[in-house]
Amino acid sequence: MTDLWRSDRVVRLAPVAAVACSALLPLVQVGLAFSYVGNDVGTGLWSLAATALYLPPHLRHIWYVARARRPPLAGWSLAGMTAVIVGATPLAGNSWPRAYTALGVSFLLVLPAPWSYLGYVAVVAAAAPVAHALGLSWAAAPWLTFSVLAGSAALLLLVWPAAALTRLRTAREVLAQRAVMQERRRIDDDLRHGLGSALESIAARGDRAASKVANGDPAAAAEELTGLAEESRRTLAEARRRVRGYRRPSLRTELETAADLLTAAGVATRLDLPRGGIPDTLAPQARGALRATVTRLLRAGPAGTCTITATVADGQVRLHVRAGDTTETIEVRA
Repeated sequence: MTDLWRSDRVVRLAPVAAVACSALLPLVQVGLAFSYVGNDVGTGLWSLAATALYLPPHLRHIWYVARARRPPLAGWSLAGMTAVIVGATPLAGNSWPRAYTALGVSFLLVLPAPWSYLGYVAVVAAAAPVAHALGLSWAAAPWLTFSVLAGSAALLLLVWPAAALTRLRTAREVLAQRAVMQERRRIDDDLRHGLGSALESIAARGDRAASKVANGDPAAAAEELTGLAEESRRTLAEARRRVRGYRRPSLRTELETAADLLTAAGVATRLDLPRGGIPDTLAPQARGALRATVTRLLRAGPAGTCTITATVADGQVRLHVRAGDTTETIEVRA
């Protein structure tokens, strides 16, 4: 179940599930319009026609917001939806105010605060009086208000988590791209400062050897070529050593990525590194432990704040991840 939750399949299916469940409630409302006390075939047909008109823009709002996007022309679609629902109120029966659930949800999804909250409160408050004016008894009217509240809450609990999952996946992708760019810059700087001077020295020695051969000094040229060969071997060994190091991720990059990911998930994270610096590379075991800790924090939900502290003592590096009242220590071997 945990692996499924972490998979991209859940992120893709969450908006679909939100739209499917959002379509179910209006269909139940149409059925009530035909069978509820005080309603008849005429009110049922009006309810069916009005639902066919307002449901597509409503599901469009759900679909876009569940994918963490704002619907295009959302104001116009919300205005049309409002006109249909309000206009059908006198014609679609005394159970029609249940359709205000969709209107209130779309207000919260489309309008900016505080207008979204004001619109939602107005819709919920109007449900019971409107239903009573249409012939529903005062004893049943409060249950209709509760129905609007419960239905809207259920839909929002489907839409908002789906949007949060989408935003989290997008943040992970952005952080992964940022980590790749940081690693590329680190490797580029390392090669420029580490091997760049050695390669320049090899090129200079080659030029000097060629010049001495051209001037008829074979002994000096041979000495330069011998030094050139030795320096080339040292440079090659250094290049191989650095390539082996590049196969391990950068400790600083891993820590920065972990902090950015937690911050994007709503956990305010601070990274505290020693002034003397930390190792350039990170062993696979320590990297796995750090990622497991970050994953647990993400699953546990927002913990308020988190501090990742790196300490160096007797040549040994330790990472202390503190979130809330718990602290986890990770041994780092470069």
